[in-house]
Amino acid sequence: MIEAQIQYAKLQAISRQMGENLQRISRSPLVSQNRAFATAIFTSDLKLAVQHQDEAEHLFALKDAVQQLFHSFSYDIAEGDIFITADPYNGGTRGQTMTMAAPLFHEGKLILFPAVRVQMTDLAGEYPGGLHPNAFEVWQESMRLTPVKLYRHGILQRDVQKFLLANSRVPTLYQSELEAMYSCLRSAQEQITSFFSEYGSQVADSIEEMLGYSRRRVIEHISQLPDTKMHAVVPFSSGEVEFSIRTSIQPKEEQLMIDFEGTSGQVELPLNTTLSAAKAFAVWPILAPLADELPFNEGVLDPFLIKAEAGSLLNPAFPAAVGFSTAVTGHFISAAIAKALNNGKAAETTYAEIHGPEPQGIFFPPFGKQKETEPLFLFPGYPESVHNWGPSGLFGNRNLNSAEELEFYYNFKMIKREMNDNQQMEVLLLNQGSDFNVNIIIPENKSEDYGTILIHSKGNTVRYEKSTAEQLVKMGDKIEFHYSRKGGNTNNE
Repeated sequence: MIEAQIQYAKLQAISRQMGENLQRISRSPLVSQNRAFATAIFTSDLKLAVQHQDEAEHLFALKDAVQQLFHSFSYDIAEGDIFITADPYNGGTRGQTMTMAAPLFHEGKLILFPAVRVQMTDLAGEYPGGLHPNAFEVWQESMRLTPVKLYRHGILQRDVQKFLLANSRVPTLYQSELEAMYSCLRSAQEQITSFFSEYGSQVADSIEEMLGYSRRRVIEHISQLPDTKMHAVVPFSSGEVEFSIRTSIQPKEEQLMIDFEGTSGQVELPLNTTLSAAKAFAVWPILAPLADELPFNEGVLDPFLIKAEAGSLLNPAFPAAVGFSTAVTGHFISAAIAKALNNGKAAETTYAEIHGPEPQGIFFPPFGKQKETEPLFLFPGYPESVHNWGPSGLFGNRNLNSAEELEFYYNFKMIKREMNDNQQMEVLLLNQGSDFNVNIIIPENKSEDYGTILIHSKGNTVRYEKSTAEQLVKMGDKIEFHYSRKGGNTNNE
């Protein structure tokens, strides 16, 4: 066991360094500041050996996307190939998020290989950044990039590269993102080759031993849940449209069954959630107590059996829009899980609420004003978590937009960021630069408040309590963010 732990720790270090390198060299704030990526190493039979991430959405999606890639090229895999995909309906969660995998061979046989999943800045769609409040199909949110080889036998496929760059509003940044991902994978391949040369046939046994250890730890963890079926319903809305997430949770032998039967059907809004994303937000509240002490791998995921009806909000039929699945719907999925555990009398101190949807703004220059239209994903504050002063668990490890960076790079002056008398965070920004358009994301529930955004123009204030597209923020306007304490309250049923 000790030898297996030593070898596995080296694999973990390779995966972790892959992410650190990516964050260090990336020009994208989504990567360098928000840590919107995941890295992993897979075995030759596509088992997840180790994975590192800061956001819940990647938990199942990286594995699901890699399996789709290898299924697509199952008889056409060679040394030097690099596979990519960015498709919500091929193991993904939403548009604008790309998976890149680098098969690795030793003496002609596929061995351990690295993969990375990254939220890209812009992959087409109707609006920069892909978050479209009125979208009803995926093409409004992003181009649908089905599995393709970016490199074949180590040679860059320039026709593929040109196609990708031609379909982004920020081709220069997009190219640098692709190069950063590729560089990190190549570095990881070199380290894995050295690792495999040192340990050879021992590697497979060591990985299996650690996967088994992780699985036993998770089974022990879920065995502490009440031996009964736990139910919950969590409603939310979009304008006048109301829907609900229904869930039942039940331990069964060495598995935890999570069933979303009865959840609302899919809608012509971007609130649908792919099954890969739904699984992640369902499992994350249960795994959260172990997150700092247990490596994420195949053994961690294996004990969970998750079902959602085809055509439902959490398993929509193509081509339903899914852009808000992680920013909004995922939080309500986690809220439903936390509520079911609470209804079942699970230990509140062990299974705390980690959700907390928040208002967001995606700012971009008016179309045609700049050669490359780069969106600014603005996260100037957060809703306070249930038990602590700080953001919810689903906030991830992203950095808040700093006052200095906002003013230096984007000409937004931060006038205040503070807690008001109701213990709600308020942030006020002054636009000192040029005009912007903004897509506003507001989580909605008719019985709860999840925050608002206000735009103060000369002599006029507009308050936004629902998601809205392409609002104008002029030079001299002020933008105010209000965050609800504890991310709202879902214990209303």
